[in-house]
Amino acid sequence: MTASNIRRDALRGASVLIPRGGAWGDRVRADLERRGAEGIVAPVIASAPPRDLSARDRAFAAIAAGEYAWLFVTSAAAVEQLARQGVTVPATTQIAAVGSATARAVADAGGEVSFVPAGQSSAAALTAQWCAGRDPRTTGRCLVLRSDLATSVVSDELELRGYDVDVCIGYRTVGVDLLPEVRDRISSGGVDVILLTSLSVARELRRQIGVPPASTLVASIGPGTTRDAAKIGFAVGHTARTQSVDALVAELDDAPAPLASARTETTP
Repeated sequence: MTASNIRRDALRGASVLIPRGGAWGDRVRADLERRGAEGIVAPVIASAPPRDLSARDRAFAAIAAGEYAWLFVTSAAAVEQLARQGVTVPATTQIAAVGSATARAVADAGGEVSFVPAGQSSAAALTAQWCAGRDPRTTGRCLVLRSDLATSVVSDELELRGYDVDVCIGYRTVGVDLLPEVRDRISSGGVDVILLTSLSVARELRRQIGVPPASTLVASIGPGTTRDAAKIGFAVGHTARTQSVDALVAELDDAPAPLASARTETTP
């Protein structure tokens, strides 16, 4: 199924799978409910402590002590780890966020973001734009905070360009089993929309339910996730133009035909 059949207020009456929990999941569900949709919070991934706790704790202590000129955060989950451990980023440390969603998480945690790349939210865009016009000899130490599954694009590129950069694995991304009733509902076509917010989410859904029925719209948060999801068998029907879950939900709601009727219209 594609998003070409949906209309303005298209989410009214639709059921939407939200694959992450916590405050993020609650916020997305509230947005969907304001639009008349049913938000089903069913986490398939969660954050767990890294295997090397001592290395994380040393890096977090260095952040709090102001030892870094720049802190690079590549996900909202990374920001959540800082808050969970009670780490306050001092004013002397500037924060670079990979995109608007991560920047919002920083702001929600009481921080201030100094740099967000324009256009596509990606590690490549972050490093290319941030490095433009900067001199590694005068920039100071940098720390990249990421998960165990995230790529090393940011740290590798910074190091290649001569910056003094450290890496902190702040958390692990682990799978969470869906409740049997939720898994059965998805498999039977009882969910109208699935939000794909990362490759990790796509992998877990693929492991647990396989490929969703054709009547279910798979909606991706951005081109990178769409590309990665397609490689493991997902047919993505809509890709957000702006890489944030808020934009994804708004785009779905503003498309040309109702999503709630999609299941009954496409089922033989």
